[in-house]
Amino acid sequence: MLLRLPIDPGALAAPDGPLRTRWGRESCILWGRLRDADFGPCTHTLSIRSAWGGVESVHIDGRTIGVDDDNFLILNHGRIYSTSVHSEQPVESLAICFHPTLVEQMHSDGASSQFLEHLRPHDAVVSPLLQAIRQELARGGEDELWYDEQLTILLARMRVHQESLLDRVDRLALIRSTTRREVYRRVARATDLLHSNYASGVDLEMLARTAGLSKYHFLRLFKLVHGLTPHTYLQRKRVGVAVRLLESTRLTVREVATNVGFADDSTLVRQVRRWTRRTPGQVRAAALGREEPVPGEEMRGNSAVQHRQMLQC
Repeated sequence: MLLRLPIDPGALAAPDGPLRTRWGRESCILWGRLRDADFGPCTHTLSIRSAWGGVESVHIDGRTIGVDDDNFLILNHGRIYSTSVHSEQPVESLAICFHPTLVEQMHSDGASSQFLEHLRPHDAVVSPLLQAIRQELARGGEDELWYDEQLTILLARMRVHQESLLDRVDRLALIRSTTRREVYRRVARATDLLHSNYASGVDLEMLARTAGLSKYHFLRLFKLVHGLTPHTYLQRKRVGVAVRLLESTRLTVREVATNVGFADDSTLVRQVRRWTRRTPGQVRAAALGREEPVPGEEMRGNSAVQHRQMLQC
């Protein structure tokens, strides 16, 4: 079943509509661009979700997980959750719910049908197929046989991704092997909170509490899992979003800094240079196909002193 968003509310409520008669009984792809939308809560089959151009929030088990350009989210069969999009700019949403039979076949093949439920950074295994499906949907493709084939391949790749992730988790340098997956699950839960609240800010105490660990143990285990401290990880996330905004919008540097949670534009300039070795103006110029930024362009709204200081960066 292929549904293009937004869906007419009347179609959602109709007792003989596609969602009522086919939802949960076959594979389903929901795709479209949204500014304001709320769906659910309802029971889903095994699903994978991704979003581009903004954030789609997934509300599950009393927490909110923000899916954006950096990641995708897998949720297990039978999970009850809702989603929402509230954005000034259109957010492209892609949700794929798998036919229950596909999940059963995976289980009968000896593989676990349970996935770790947390945000996963885009990769070279799952993400290219999500992009291919996304592009076909944007092109207007309606061939359900093609989509069914792609979903079967996608599920197989999700299994490969999961096995690779579990292998990495099982190699964590912890003395007790039985605690490795539990430690990873706790750190991943806190990492989801960081990803979903990077603009408003999260502190170490909040992250540790989400993981159910002391601040001391959380800091050590977070760095063990990610190779970075939570603060450095947060700065990297903010820079990644800032670069996307610089490349795809006309927001000033100050506006971008505010949007991603940096205290001021000079902090944004320093952090962008640290992670990309370019200034914000150079990032924007490259996206526009120019070799150098237009003098003063990235500093609109800054004082003359700040302007001179940043041009020297």
